[in-house]
Amino acid sequence: MKKSYTFLLLLLMVLPLFGQTIIRLPYLQKGTETGVTIKWRTDVDDTSVVEYSTDVTFATYSTLSDATLKTDHEIDITGLVPGTVYYYRIGTGGSLLSSSADIYFKTHPTLGSTDPYTFWILGGIGKARFSSNAAVTAEVRDAFYSYIGNNKLDGIMLTGDNADSHGTDIQYQQSLFDTYSDKVQNSIVWSTIGNIDGKYINSGSSIVGAYYDIFSFPTAGESGGVASGTESYYSFDYGNIHFIVLNSFEEDRSVGAAMYNWALNDIQNTTQQWIIGLWHHPPYSKGWHTSEGLQYAGDPAEIELIEMRENIIPMLEANGIDLVIAGHSESYERSYFINGHYGESASFDFATHAVGPNGDGDGKPNGDGAYSKSSVGENAGLGTVYSVNATASRIANGTFDHNAMYYGVKQYGTGVLEIDGNNLSMKFLNRYGVIEDSFAIHKGPDYVYDNGWQDGNDPNGVATDLEDLVVVSGDANISASTTFNTVTVNPEGNLIVDPSVTLTAKSIILESDSDSYSSLLPSSTSSIVGRARYKRFVNQIGTAAGSGNDLVSSPLTEGTMEVFSDFADWNKNIAALNNIRAFAPYNNVSGNYENYDIVVNETTPLEAGKGYRAATVDGSPVVFTGAVNVGNVNTTISAGSASSWNLVGNPYTSYIDAQTFISENGSSGNDVLDSNYNAIYGYNAGTDGSGIWTIINNVQNVGKNIAPGQGFYVFSNGTGGVDNLSFTPAMRTTVGNDDFILGRNNSISHMSLRIQNSANNYDTDFYFSDNCSSGLDIGYDAGSFDASDAEFSLFSHLVTDNVGVDLAIQCLSFDDIENIVVPLGMNASTGDTISVNIQESDLSEDINIYLEDNLDNTFTLLNSNTYSFTAIEDLEGTGRFFLHFSPSTLSIDDNVVNGLEIFTSTNPNYLNIKGKLNGPSQLDLYDVQGRLVLTKTLESGSNTNSISVDSLHAGVYVVKLSVSGVVRTEKVIIK
Repeated sequence: MKKSYTFLLLLLMVLPLFGQTIIRLPYLQKGTETGVTIKWRTDVDDTSVVEYSTDVTFATYSTLSDATLKTDHEIDITGLVPGTVYYYRIGTGGSLLSSSADIYFKTHPTLGSTDPYTFWILGGIGKARFSSNAAVTAEVRDAFYSYIGNNKLDGIMLTGDNADSHGTDIQYQQSLFDTYSDKVQNSIVWSTIGNIDGKYINSGSSIVGAYYDIFSFPTAGESGGVASGTESYYSFDYGNIHFIVLNSFEEDRSVGAAMYNWALNDIQNTTQQWIIGLWHHPPYSKGWHTSEGLQYAGDPAEIELIEMRENIIPMLEANGIDLVIAGHSESYERSYFINGHYGESASFDFATHAVGPNGDGDGKPNGDGAYSKSSVGENAGLGTVYSVNATASRIANGTFDHNAMYYGVKQYGTGVLEIDGNNLSMKFLNRYGVIEDSFAIHKGPDYVYDNGWQDGNDPNGVATDLEDLVVVSGDANISASTTFNTVTVNPEGNLIVDPSVTLTAKSIILESDSDSYSSLLPSSTSSIVGRARYKRFVNQIGTAAGSGNDLVSSPLTEGTMEVFSDFADWNKNIAALNNIRAFAPYNNVSGNYENYDIVVNETTPLEAGKGYRAATVDGSPVVFTGAVNVGNVNTTISAGSASSWNLVGNPYTSYIDAQTFISENGSSGNDVLDSNYNAIYGYNAGTDGSGIWTIINNVQNVGKNIAPGQGFYVFSNGTGGVDNLSFTPAMRTTVGNDDFILGRNNSISHMSLRIQNSANNYDTDFYFSDNCSSGLDIGYDAGSFDASDAEFSLFSHLVTDNVGVDLAIQCLSFDDIENIVVPLGMNASTGDTISVNIQESDLSEDINIYLEDNLDNTFTLLNSNTYSFTAIEDLEGTGRFFLHFSPSTLSIDDNVVNGLEIFTSTNPNYLNIKGKLNGPSQLDLYDVQGRLVLTKTLESGSNTNSISVDSLHAGVYVVKLSVSGVVRTEKVIIK
């Protein structure tokens, strides 16, 4: 049918009727909601007559005529109904071109309408006039005709190079009007000028380009948008779409030039849902014409491509452009969903330039998912796809390896642009009728949870795989199996998935900032299907205590684990030196952080439950990629030859309850944590006043939980073997501040003691609780992470059963608060001027707290005073300072023996007495049967006395210490 109709049209073109013949069949221009322009050409001058009707039979019709004699006819029809199909004929009664169901125009729909729309993208049609290209051009055309069938087109977009060689009228006749007559008579044609179209325009040459004679484009904003005053660049609206057509060939492309200023004004004044740009020279291409370096033929890249990318694109992106369609490169190419890439291919970075949960994917709803353009969040309004469509009649070689481009090919074909409400899709239809590439952009979010479902729009069980969910704040709940295109959880949001429920999404993004972390908390019997990414905040290198590092772990390690090469390739913000990256596990055999090398560690997996020290160059997040853990995760901790500390991390996309973790792995559970370090040690750059470590146990930082992707330290007791440290689903929580632990009395008092010099401060903490004693209280007392090795630090030792462990936290009984002496340790350098004071305290005002300095034989009431001194030698360890708690004024006589520290140490085994002995002193040691096993006269005036006990059996002993006739007894344990 189509072939016979074309033959009829050709007959009409050559047979004279009523004195004139149509030699260029009608084509449509400059559409509006209420009108259209129809143009045609006759062989002789004559009047212009168009008759039109909404009735294909023309039972009734209207007539427009122009008595001016001419061969190039142009009739503007106005006063029509928006979104309506009108049939038309040329000449009185259709004497030149009779009516047909295929000869019609459709007025633009009402502004903002969201009906489905289809546009045909024709690029580089100019070679259709050559016999060598005619056959393949016809294949390309007919492939689209088969695709569109009887459906109506909403417009045809020409990307330039519509003619060939010189852009002459005859070339347009052959390439455009003779080839596509079936569609240009019923579909409005819009175009941008190509370098071939514009080659001889205004050049003074005897050959004058025909582009502006053939086309009639809006100059006064009559088709929507801001008036441009020129057909060189213009805009128009169609339904919910705003098209901006620019001239990348002839016009000044610089910032502040006329075209730039008009485009800025135009884009900032549209309220349309979709914004699409059309021009000839692509800002990104590795086809025949490249956007950088040397073109395929060896010539330098053309300035037009570069200037459109560097000058025009930033302005358009900043104002929300969704799609750019270009030509020129004699190829088909298209980008990922990107923003902010204005350099060359090598500078493209997925983590920086890909937008949204799946901007780095294929953009296919049945693949990686439609690109998601959100109206909320940090990327609100951002994201653009760049398309090169230039193969309707020509193809050329290219490398097609631009990093910003998802796909590129040397293949004949055309583009199909389809928009339906908040969904846009574009397809590349090749000459064989095969959709060789496609992508979709979805504008959302469709569902928003912000402490409640916004507008009552609950997605449970009803959302589709084209819809997006954003959790802004609060606890959103998925209570029925539901599918989304993308899910995004903001830093203050939590997403909970109920038991036996499946949450499916093409992409899941979990966000964090410096003090807020999103959570995805599935039940252990629920399922999470789809790729997930956790954007984990990481400190900027060199900007904070501890050299600006953070401790992190992967919260996405279910199944096949992400390997380091993939992780490093995505996270180019990790600080680097050659092949080395600031990303390191802790090796407790060597005692070192061992930074990963992108070559050596290319295939090293990021292990579940393992922690890493990391730093970025700019304080931006690192992104972990993988699947969501819903079950148990185990990792191995050990007592290494250099250290018993192990760097581990939360393997879940939700917080874990710190107390549950300690119970699971401490002495009451797996018993793999050392009793003196039954706690969690988190790096915090000094924010809690205990050096640079946040210590969580049963009395300190209770209610602080471990954030997703948070690394932390634990101290191994050397037992349990492989996979001995456990993370369980029962530990998971959205945030949680529950500080109630079974069997613990919540009546707790706290006092923090601080030392300070000109540059640093360091705290140690004391708690009083009915659950504590003067000896080791597992889960309440906590050894210090770094006090022994730090140049400036403060710590305590146990009052009884002291084995010399430096404590950051000591918990004592309320029964001891009125009469107890605690050994203090201090590290400082010669010449330091040091002050000691109570940093904070909620103890009763009746309790006096004294600091003893037995070198200077002074006692300072810290309740109301600060003790200051200058170190005359390096201070290291205990023996000089003691902390006295007393309800009354301190008795100096009692302190002769109370202000001494008695403890044992191992490797070698010693019984140690630290503190100044002010007079004749003797130590007697008895076993548990009361037998005297050792007696020793101690050196008066010495600050430390150490007695070897290697010959004694391990067990409990009683020390009797006599100093100047004052006796003290103390129980000790020899190991």
